[in-house]
Amino acid sequence: MKKQPLIIENLSKTYLQAHIGRKNKTRALRGVNLKLENNEIFSLIGLNGSGKTTAIKLILGLIHPDTGKVKIFGNPHFSSSSKRKTGYLPEMPYFSRNFSPVEILKFWGSLSDIPKDKLKKRIHAVLNYTSLTGAEHKKLNSFSRGMLQRLGLAQALLSDPELLILDEPMGGLDPRGIIEIRDHMKKLKERGKTIFFSSHIISEVEKVADRVAVLHKGKILKITEPHSRLEDEFLSIISEHEKNSK
Repeated sequence: MKKQPLIIENLSKTYLQAHIGRKNKTRALRGVNLKLENNEIFSLIGLNGSGKTTAIKLILGLIHPDTGKVKIFGNPHFSSSSKRKTGYLPEMPYFSRNFSPVEILKFWGSLSDIPKDKLKKRIHAVLNYTSLTGAEHKKLNSFSRGMLQRLGLAQALLSDPELLILDEPMGGLDPRGIIEIRDHMKKLKERGKTIFFSSHIISEVEKVADRVAVLHKGKILKITEPHSRLEDEFLSIISEHEKNSK
């Protein structure tokens, strides 16, 4: 039986910030628990500052939690096995504008230890999948925001991961770019991938997610299924929480 792609148990994170001789504490996550099923699209929604990006950084091992643990397909998230099975698209993918997609992906493939005999085929496959064939040798300084986002997705897919972590994948895109990313996510699910993504564009979450977790001030308030009135439910959950917290 295939193990669950992502399990989060009691995950907490507090940031310390020094300011004029004092240390201020910000509790970014508070005892978060989540379990993803294989081949599902799971969305984490919340207002700005709710802790979505912190959660993703903890899953990826980019920062360390105060408490809790993360497992990817049964292994610790920082293990080499987990890293091989995980692809990541940051909110704002950064690439040197003096390089082409092929050059970027060759460099990334070498860092990811993809064998040279497989790398060329993988580069061709991910560029074709993200509709960047024909622009593979163009410098990135001519790329639109949507094209850069697609290149970020191509990079995330290069090692053919089983789990994809996407941080605000539709943020800053025009309507065409949003539709493209949405369609890619659906196709990836059809290919058997599991996707965990954060978003504040609830209308898009309704169209693509299988399950949704509402995160507010570092806490998971509810896990639900998307529906046509998800935005109303989201605002109602937060409003009720704020009222009960007073």
